[in-house]
Amino acid sequence: MRVQAERPVVLRGVRWICPASGRRGDGDIFIVDGRIAESRPGDARVVDARGLTLLPHFVEVAAHLGDPGYLWREDLVSGSAAGAMGGFGLVVATPDTDPVIDRGALLGDLQARASGVTGAEVRFAGALTVGLKGEELAEIGSLVDAGAVALSDGGQAIADGLVLRRALDYSRPFGLPVLLRPGEPLLEADGVVHEGAVALEVGLRGIPAAAEEIGVGRAIALARQTGARVHLNAISTAQSVAQVRDARQQGVRVTASAPARALLLTDADVDHSDYDTSLRLVPPLRPELDRLALVDAVRRGDICLTSAHLPLSRVEKEHEFERAMPGAAGLETAFAAALTALDGDIEAVGRALAVGPAELLGRRPRLEAGAVANLVLVDSEATIQAAQPAASRGVNEPLAGRSLRGRVVGTMVAGRWVYSSIGA
Repeated sequence: MRVQAERPVVLRGVRWICPASGRRGDGDIFIVDGRIAESRPGDARVVDARGLTLLPHFVEVAAHLGDPGYLWREDLVSGSAAGAMGGFGLVVATPDTDPVIDRGALLGDLQARASGVTGAEVRFAGALTVGLKGEELAEIGSLVDAGAVALSDGGQAIADGLVLRRALDYSRPFGLPVLLRPGEPLLEADGVVHEGAVALEVGLRGIPAAAEEIGVGRAIALARQTGARVHLNAISTAQSVAQVRDARQQGVRVTASAPARALLLTDADVDHSDYDTSLRLVPPLRPELDRLALVDAVRRGDICLTSAHLPLSRVEKEHEFERAMPGAAGLETAFAAALTALDGDIEAVGRALAVGPAELLGRRPRLEAGAVANLVLVDSEATIQAAQPAASRGVNEPLAGRSLRGRVVGTMVAGRWVYSSIGA
Protein backbone atom coordinates (compact mmCIF):
# COMPACT_ATOMS: atom_id res chain seq x y z
CA MET A 1 0.00 0.00 0.00
CA ARG A 2 1.07 3.62 -0.38
CA VAL A 3 2.90 4.90 2.67
CA GLN A 4 3.94 8.53 2.52
CA ALA A 5 6.26 10.34 4.89
CA GLU A 6 4.26 11.92 7.71
CA ARG A 7 5.06 14.54 10.27
CA PRO A 8 5.84 13.09 13.70
CA VAL A 9 2.76 12.62 15.89
CA VAL A 10 2.26 13.02 19.61
CA LEU A 11 -0.79 11.29 21.09
CA ARG A 12 -1.27 13.38 24.20
CA GLY A 13 -2.56 11.82 27.40
CA VAL A 14 -3.64 8.54 25.82
CA ARG A 15 -4.41 5.37 27.72
CA TRP A 16 -2.47 2.57 26.02
CA ILE A 17 -2.78 -1.19 26.30
CA CYS A 18 -0.48 -3.83 24.84
CA PRO A 19 -2.67 -6.97 24.93
CA ALA A 20 0.20 -9.28 23.94
CA SER A 21 2.35 -8.38 26.93
CA GLY A 22 -0.33 -7.19 29.35
CA ARG A 23 1.51 -3.86 29.76
CA ARG A 24 -0.55 -0.69 29.99
CA GLY A 25 -0.18 2.93 30.96
CA ASP A 26 -1.24 6.53 30.47
CA GLY A 27 0.70 9.39 28.94
CA ASP A 28 2.08 10.69 25.68
CA ILE A 29 2.95 8.32 22.83
CA PHE A 30 5.41 9.54 20.20
CA ILE A 31 5.43 8.38 16.59
CA VAL A 32 8.39 9.18 14.33
CA ASP A 33 9.18 7.75 10.88
CA GLY A 34 6.43 5.19 11.17
CA ARG A 35 7.53 3.80 14.54
CA ILE A 36 6.85 4.35 18.22
CA ALA A 37 9.62 6.55 19.58
CA GLU A 38 11.08 6.95 23.06
CA SER A 39 11.33 10.74 23.11
CA ARG A 40 9.17 13.65 22.05
CA PRO A 41 9.93 14.74 18.46
CA GLY A 42 10.17 18.29 17.24
CA ASP A 43 7.69 19.78 14.77
CA ALA A 44 5.10 17.19 15.75
CA ARG A 45 1.36 17.10 15.11
CA VAL A 46 -0.24 16.91 18.54
CA VAL A 47 -3.44 14.89 18.94
CA ASP A 48 -5.39 15.35 22.15
CA ALA A 49 -6.10 11.70 23.03
CA ARG A 50 -7.22 12.16 26.62
CA GLY A 51 -10.09 9.80 27.36
CA LEU A 52 -9.15 7.55 24.43
CA THR A 53 -7.44 4.15 24.33
CA LEU A 54 -4.61 3.04 22.05
CA LEU A 55 -4.26 -0.59 20.89
CA PRO A 56 -2.42 -2.38 18.10
CA HIS A 57 -4.60 -2.10 15.01
CA PHE A 58 -6.96 -4.96 14.26
CA VAL A 59 -6.31 -7.70 11.70
CA GLU A 60 -8.91 -9.51 9.59
CA VAL A 61 -7.71 -12.77 8.03
CA ALA A 62 -10.76 -13.71 5.93
CA ALA A 63 -12.71 -10.83 4.38
CA HIS A 64 -14.72 -11.47 1.23
CA LEU A 65 -13.87 -8.46 -0.92
CA GLY A 66 -15.29 -9.72 -4.23
CA ASP A 67 -12.48 -8.26 -6.35
CA PRO A 68 -12.21 -9.41 -9.11
CA GLY A 69 -15.58 -10.51 -10.42
CA TYR A 70 -18.08 -9.27 -7.82
CA LEU A 71 -17.39 -5.56 -7.76
CA TRP A 72 -21.02 -4.70 -6.98
CA ARG A 73 -20.40 -6.26 -3.55
CA GLU A 74 -17.00 -4.80 -2.76
CA ASP A 75 -13.69 -3.88 -4.35
CA LEU A 76 -10.19 -3.40 -3.00
CA VAL A 77 -10.68 0.33 -2.45
CA SER A 78 -14.02 0.11 -0.61
CA GLY A 79 -12.91 -2.95 1.37
CA SER A 80 -9.72 -1.18 2.40
CA ALA A 81 -11.69 1.90 3.48
CA ALA A 82 -14.23 -0.18 5.42
CA GLY A 83 -11.43 -1.98 7.20
CA ALA A 84 -9.73 1.26 8.21
CA MET A 85 -13.01 2.72 9.47
CA GLY A 86 -13.48 -0.36 11.64
CA GLY A 87 -9.99 -0.19 13.14
CA PHE A 88 -8.47 -2.86 10.89
CA GLY A 89 -5.05 -1.94 9.55
CA LEU A 90 -4.64 -5.23 7.70
CA VAL A 91 -7.33 -7.09 5.77
CA VAL A 92 -6.65 -10.45 4.12
CA ALA A 93 -8.98 -11.07 1.18
CA THR A 94 -10.37 -14.55 0.56
CA PRO A 95 -9.85 -16.26 -2.82
CA ASP A 96 -13.54 -16.80 -3.69
CA THR A 97 -13.50 -14.31 -6.54
CA ASP A 98 -14.15 -14.64 -10.28
CA PRO A 99 -11.73 -15.91 -11.37
CA VAL A 100 -10.75 -17.72 -8.19
CA ILE A 101 -7.32 -16.77 -6.83
CA ASP A 102 -5.83 -20.19 -7.52
CA ARG A 103 -2.86 -19.08 -9.68
CA GLY A 104 0.20 -17.10 -8.73
CA ALA A 105 -0.03 -14.81 -11.76
CA LEU A 106 -3.52 -13.63 -10.78
CA LEU A 107 -2.50 -13.06 -7.17
CA GLY A 108 0.52 -11.07 -8.30
CA ASP A 109 -1.67 -8.74 -10.37
CA LEU A 110 -4.05 -8.26 -7.45
CA GLN A 111 -1.21 -7.54 -5.06
CA ALA A 112 0.07 -4.86 -7.42
CA ARG A 113 -3.37 -3.20 -7.45
CA ALA A 114 -3.71 -3.51 -3.69
CA SER A 115 -0.47 -1.59 -3.23
CA GLY A 116 -2.37 1.51 -4.30
CA VAL A 117 -5.11 1.45 -1.66
CA THR A 118 -5.03 4.18 0.97
CA GLY A 119 -7.01 2.55 3.77
CA ALA A 120 -6.17 -0.73 5.47
CA GLU A 121 -3.36 -2.76 3.96
CA VAL A 122 -4.84 -5.51 1.76
CA ARG A 123 -3.17 -8.88 1.34
CA PHE A 124 -4.49 -12.15 -0.10
CA ALA A 125 -5.10 -15.79 0.73
CA GLY A 126 -4.58 -18.23 -2.11
CA ALA A 127 -7.02 -21.03 -2.90
CA LEU A 128 -6.40 -24.56 -1.66
CA THR A 129 -8.10 -26.22 -4.63
CA VAL A 130 -8.65 -25.25 -8.26
CA GLY A 131 -11.77 -23.14 -8.56
CA LEU A 132 -12.46 -23.90 -4.88
CA LYS A 133 -14.21 -27.03 -6.11
CA GLY A 134 -12.51 -29.29 -3.56
CA GLU A 135 -11.21 -31.69 -6.21
CA GLU A 136 -7.72 -30.74 -7.47
CA LEU A 137 -5.00 -28.92 -5.55
CA ALA A 138 -4.30 -25.37 -6.67
CA GLU A 139 -0.84 -24.09 -7.63
CA ILE A 140 0.08 -23.62 -3.98
CA GLY A 141 3.79 -23.08 -4.59
CA SER A 142 3.16 -20.34 -7.14
CA LEU A 143 0.63 -18.68 -4.83
CA VAL A 144 3.18 -18.60 -2.03
CA ASP A 145 5.82 -17.20 -4.38
CA ALA A 146 3.37 -14.50 -5.48
CA GLY A 147 2.86 -13.32 -1.90
CA ALA A 148 -0.04 -15.27 -0.43
CA VAL A 149 -0.09 -14.82 3.35
CA ALA A 150 -2.47 -17.74 3.92
CA LEU A 151 -4.21 -20.56 2.08
CA SER A 152 -7.98 -20.83 2.19
CA ASP A 153 -11.03 -22.80 1.15
CA GLY A 154 -12.78 -19.46 0.64
CA GLY A 155 -15.65 -20.43 2.90
CA GLN A 156 -16.45 -23.56 0.87
CA ALA A 157 -16.17 -26.55 3.17
CA ILE A 158 -14.08 -29.24 1.47
CA ALA A 159 -16.20 -32.40 1.40
CA ASP A 160 -13.50 -34.88 0.34
CA GLY A 161 -11.35 -35.81 3.31
CA LEU A 162 -8.60 -37.22 1.09
CA VAL A 163 -8.33 -33.98 -0.85
CA LEU A 164 -8.17 -32.02 2.40
CA ARG A 165 -5.45 -34.27 3.76
CA ARG A 166 -3.39 -33.86 0.58
CA ALA A 167 -3.88 -30.09 0.72
CA LEU A 168 -2.64 -29.96 4.32
CA ASP A 169 0.28 -32.26 3.58
CA TYR A 170 1.34 -30.17 0.61
CA SER A 171 0.84 -26.87 2.45
CA ARG A 172 2.77 -27.76 5.59
CA PRO A 173 6.33 -27.12 4.29
CA PHE A 174 5.38 -23.59 3.24
CA GLY A 175 4.47 -22.71 6.83
CA LEU A 176 1.40 -20.65 5.97
CA PRO A 177 -1.82 -21.00 7.96
CA VAL A 178 -4.59 -22.90 6.22
CA LEU A 179 -7.97 -21.23 6.76
CA LEU A 180 -10.92 -23.61 6.76
CA ARG A 181 -14.63 -23.19 7.32
CA PRO A 182 -15.59 -26.37 9.15
CA GLY A 183 -18.72 -28.00 7.84
CA GLU A 184 -20.32 -31.13 6.43
CA PRO A 185 -21.87 -30.06 3.11
CA LEU A 186 -24.54 -32.76 2.91
CA LEU A 187 -25.80 -31.96 6.40
CA GLU A 188 -25.81 -28.25 5.63
CA ALA A 189 -27.60 -28.55 2.28
CA ASP A 190 -30.78 -26.44 2.00
CA GLY A 191 -30.56 -25.26 5.61
CA VAL A 192 -30.94 -21.54 6.36
CA VAL A 193 -31.01 -21.23 10.18
CA HIS A 194 -29.78 -23.22 13.16
CA GLU A 195 -31.67 -26.49 13.51
CA GLY A 196 -33.56 -26.20 16.76
CA ALA A 197 -36.62 -24.77 18.44
CA VAL A 198 -36.56 -21.48 16.54
CA ALA A 199 -36.33 -23.21 13.17
CA LEU A 200 -39.37 -25.32 14.06
CA GLU A 201 -41.28 -22.28 15.26
CA VAL A 202 -40.63 -20.13 12.19
CA GLY A 203 -40.85 -22.99 9.69
CA LEU A 204 -37.38 -22.71 8.16
CA ARG A 205 -35.08 -25.60 7.29
CA GLY A 206 -32.32 -26.00 9.86
CA ILE A 207 -28.55 -26.51 9.76
CA PRO A 208 -27.58 -28.85 12.61
CA ALA A 209 -24.73 -27.93 14.93
CA ALA A 210 -23.34 -31.39 14.12
CA ALA A 211 -22.50 -30.23 10.59
CA GLU A 212 -19.97 -27.73 11.93
CA GLU A 213 -18.76 -30.00 14.72
CA ILE A 214 -18.04 -32.89 12.34
CA GLY A 215 -16.03 -30.47 10.21
CA VAL A 216 -14.12 -29.24 13.25
CA GLY A 217 -13.32 -32.79 14.35
CA ARG A 218 -12.12 -33.81 10.90
CA ALA A 219 -9.95 -30.70 10.52
CA ILE A 220 -8.39 -31.26 13.93
CA ALA A 221 -7.69 -34.92 13.17
CA LEU A 222 -6.01 -34.03 9.88
CA ALA A 223 -4.04 -31.19 11.48
CA ARG A 224 -2.77 -33.69 14.04
CA GLN A 225 -1.95 -36.18 11.27
CA THR A 226 -0.17 -33.75 8.93
CA GLY A 227 1.33 -31.18 11.30
CA ALA A 228 -0.10 -28.36 9.18
CA ARG A 229 -1.15 -25.03 10.71
CA VAL A 230 -4.96 -24.99 10.58
CA HIS A 231 -7.20 -22.06 11.44
CA LEU A 232 -10.92 -22.76 11.73
CA ASN A 233 -12.63 -19.59 10.63
CA ALA A 234 -16.00 -18.58 12.08
CA ILE A 235 -16.88 -21.40 14.46
CA SER A 236 -20.18 -20.94 16.25
CA THR A 237 -21.01 -23.71 18.73
CA ALA A 238 -19.99 -24.56 22.28
CA GLN A 239 -18.89 -28.04 21.21
CA SER A 240 -16.66 -26.58 18.48
CA VAL A 241 -14.99 -24.40 21.10
CA ALA A 242 -14.45 -27.41 23.36
CA GLN A 243 -12.91 -29.44 20.54
CA VAL A 244 -10.49 -26.65 19.67
CA ARG A 245 -9.53 -26.11 23.32
CA ASP A 246 -8.85 -29.82 23.83
CA ALA A 247 -6.83 -30.10 20.62
CA ARG A 248 -4.64 -27.13 21.54
CA GLN A 249 -3.98 -28.61 24.97
CA GLN A 250 -2.79 -31.76 23.17
CA GLY A 251 -0.35 -29.71 21.06
CA VAL A 252 -2.27 -29.75 17.77
CA ARG A 253 -1.45 -26.70 15.65
CA VAL A 254 -5.02 -25.45 15.40
CA THR A 255 -6.54 -22.05 16.10
CA ALA A 256 -10.06 -20.73 15.61
CA SER A 257 -12.12 -17.57 15.39
CA ALA A 258 -15.76 -16.70 15.89
CA PRO A 259 -17.74 -13.93 14.15
CA ALA A 260 -17.82 -10.85 16.38
CA ARG A 261 -21.56 -10.49 15.77
CA ALA A 262 -22.12 -14.03 17.11
CA LEU A 263 -21.13 -12.76 20.55
CA LEU A 264 -24.31 -10.66 20.53
CA LEU A 265 -26.87 -12.33 18.28
CA THR A 266 -28.72 -15.65 18.53
CA ASP A 267 -31.14 -17.60 16.38
CA ALA A 268 -33.99 -16.03 18.36
CA ASP A 269 -33.14 -12.74 16.64
CA VAL A 270 -34.31 -14.26 13.34
CA ASP A 271 -37.73 -14.80 14.82
CA HIS A 272 -37.86 -11.34 16.43
CA SER A 273 -36.65 -9.56 13.27
CA ASP A 274 -39.56 -10.49 11.02
CA TYR A 275 -37.23 -12.55 8.81
CA ASP A 276 -34.59 -9.85 8.27
CA THR A 277 -32.36 -11.39 5.59
CA SER A 278 -29.26 -9.68 7.00
CA LEU A 279 -29.52 -12.47 9.61
CA ARG A 280 -29.25 -15.17 6.93
CA LEU A 281 -25.68 -16.19 7.72
CA VAL A 282 -23.12 -18.95 7.42
CA PRO A 283 -22.55 -20.22 10.01
CA PRO A 284 -26.09 -19.57 11.20
CA LEU A 285 -26.78 -17.79 14.45
CA ARG A 286 -26.91 -20.31 17.29
CA PRO A 287 -28.84 -20.48 20.61
CA GLU A 288 -27.95 -18.54 23.75
CA LEU A 289 -25.82 -21.32 25.28
CA ASP A 290 -23.55 -21.27 22.25
CA ARG A 291 -23.32 -17.48 22.34
CA LEU A 292 -22.25 -17.58 25.97
CA ALA A 293 -19.64 -20.23 25.19
CA LEU A 294 -18.15 -18.01 22.47
CA VAL A 295 -18.01 -15.02 24.82
CA ASP A 296 -16.27 -17.14 27.47
CA ALA A 297 -13.80 -18.55 24.93
CA VAL A 298 -12.81 -15.05 23.80
CA ARG A 299 -12.35 -13.90 27.40
CA ARG A 300 -10.11 -16.90 28.11
CA GLY A 301 -8.10 -16.38 24.93
CA ASP A 302 -9.08 -19.77 23.51
CA ILE A 303 -10.27 -18.25 20.22
CA CYS A 304 -9.95 -14.95 18.41
CA LEU A 305 -12.50 -12.96 16.41
CA THR A 306 -13.31 -12.34 12.78
CA SER A 307 -15.50 -9.66 11.26
CA ALA A 308 -16.97 -12.37 8.98
CA HIS A 309 -17.18 -9.64 6.34
CA LEU A 310 -19.22 -10.75 3.32
CA PRO A 311 -20.93 -7.67 1.84
CA LEU A 312 -23.86 -8.25 -0.50
CA SER A 313 -26.12 -6.12 -2.67
CA ARG A 314 -29.85 -5.48 -2.42
CA VAL A 315 -30.40 -7.75 -5.40
CA GLU A 316 -28.83 -10.61 -3.44
CA LYS A 317 -30.47 -9.86 -0.09
CA GLU A 318 -33.98 -8.57 -0.82
CA HIS A 319 -35.70 -11.95 -1.19
CA GLU A 320 -37.63 -14.34 1.00
CA PHE A 321 -35.37 -15.45 3.85
CA GLU A 322 -34.61 -18.91 2.41
CA ARG A 323 -33.76 -17.48 -1.03
CA ALA A 324 -31.49 -14.65 0.13
CA MET A 325 -27.74 -15.18 -0.16
CA PRO A 326 -26.07 -15.84 3.20
CA GLY A 327 -23.58 -13.35 4.54
CA ALA A 328 -23.21 -9.96 6.21
CA ALA A 329 -20.94 -6.97 6.27
CA GLY A 330 -18.89 -6.75 9.46
CA LEU A 331 -15.66 -4.77 9.21
CA GLU A 332 -17.17 -1.51 10.44
CA THR A 333 -18.98 -2.94 13.50
CA ALA A 334 -16.78 -5.82 14.71
CA PHE A 335 -15.01 -3.77 17.38
CA ALA A 336 -18.19 -2.33 18.89
CA ALA A 337 -19.92 -5.72 18.77
CA ALA A 338 -17.04 -7.36 20.61
CA LEU A 339 -16.66 -4.60 23.21
CA THR A 340 -20.39 -4.62 23.89
CA ALA A 341 -20.54 -8.40 24.27
CA LEU A 342 -17.47 -8.45 26.52
CA ASP A 343 -18.83 -5.71 28.81
CA GLY A 344 -16.04 -3.27 28.00
CA ASP A 345 -13.13 -5.70 28.49
CA ILE A 346 -10.96 -3.87 26.00
CA GLU A 347 -7.84 -5.94 26.65
CA ALA A 348 -9.72 -9.13 25.70
CA VAL A 349 -11.03 -7.38 22.59
CA GLY A 350 -7.50 -6.36 21.67
CA ARG A 351 -6.24 -9.92 22.06
CA ALA A 352 -9.08 -11.25 19.93
CA LEU A 353 -9.08 -8.69 17.11
CA ALA A 354 -5.43 -7.62 17.02
CA VAL A 355 -3.02 -10.06 18.63
CA GLY A 356 -4.46 -13.46 17.72
CA PRO A 357 -5.07 -12.76 14.02
CA ALA A 358 -1.73 -10.95 13.63
CA GLU A 359 0.24 -13.77 15.22
CA LEU A 360 -1.56 -16.21 12.92
CA LEU A 361 0.11 -14.33 10.04
CA GLY A 362 3.49 -14.26 11.74
CA ARG A 363 3.29 -10.64 12.94
CA ARG A 364 4.09 -9.39 16.45
CA PRO A 365 1.80 -6.51 17.43
CA ARG A 366 3.45 -4.61 20.28
CA LEU A 367 3.18 -1.19 21.86
CA GLU A 368 6.79 -0.48 22.70
CA ALA A 369 9.59 1.80 21.57
CA GLY A 370 10.87 0.81 18.13
CA ALA A 371 7.73 -1.09 17.12
CA VAL A 372 6.02 -0.19 13.85
CA ALA A 373 3.18 2.23 14.58
CA ASN A 374 0.32 -0.03 13.52
CA LEU A 375 -2.28 1.39 15.87
CA VAL A 376 -5.95 1.99 16.51
CA LEU A 377 -7.33 4.77 18.69
CA VAL A 378 -10.74 4.04 20.22
CA ASP A 379 -13.29 5.60 22.53
CA SER A 380 -14.29 2.66 24.69
CA GLU A 381 -16.97 4.63 26.55
CA ALA A 382 -18.83 5.99 23.54
CA THR A 383 -22.27 4.69 22.67
CA ILE A 384 -23.06 4.38 18.98
CA GLN A 385 -26.11 3.47 16.97
CA ALA A 386 -25.01 0.84 14.48
CA ALA A 387 -26.01 1.66 10.91
CA GLN A 388 -25.66 0.22 7.45
CA PRO A 389 -22.04 0.33 6.23
CA ALA A 390 -20.62 3.77 5.44
CA ALA A 391 -17.50 2.73 3.51
CA SER A 392 -18.35 -0.80 2.40
CA ARG A 393 -20.68 -1.34 -0.53
CA GLY A 394 -22.62 -3.99 1.38
CA VAL A 395 -26.19 -3.34 2.50
CA ASN A 396 -26.40 -6.26 4.89
CA GLU A 397 -25.40 -5.17 8.41
CA PRO A 398 -27.29 -7.36 10.91
CA LEU A 399 -26.47 -5.06 13.84
CA ALA A 400 -27.99 -1.97 12.19
CA GLY A 401 -30.23 -0.08 14.60
CA ARG A 402 -28.66 -1.55 17.74
CA SER A 403 -27.03 0.51 20.45
CA LEU A 404 -23.41 -0.61 20.83
CA ARG A 405 -20.50 0.39 23.01
CA GLY A 406 -17.23 1.62 21.50
CA ARG A 407 -16.16 3.78 18.58
CA VAL A 408 -13.05 3.72 16.40
CA VAL A 409 -11.53 7.21 16.34
CA GLY A 410 -8.49 6.59 14.16
CA THR A 411 -6.51 3.83 12.49
CA MET A 412 -2.81 4.11 11.75
CA VAL A 413 -0.66 1.92 9.47
CA ALA A 414 3.11 2.35 9.71
CA GLY A 415 2.68 5.78 11.27
CA ARG A 416 0.16 7.07 8.71
CA TRP A 417 -3.48 7.77 9.50
CA VAL A 418 -5.60 5.68 7.15
CA TYR A 419 -8.77 6.69 8.97
CA SER A 420 -9.38 9.48 11.43
CA SER A 421 -12.44 11.23 12.81
CA ILE A 422 -10.43 13.73 14.88
CA GLY A 423 -8.85 15.76 12.12
CA ALA A 424 -5.39 14.32 12.73
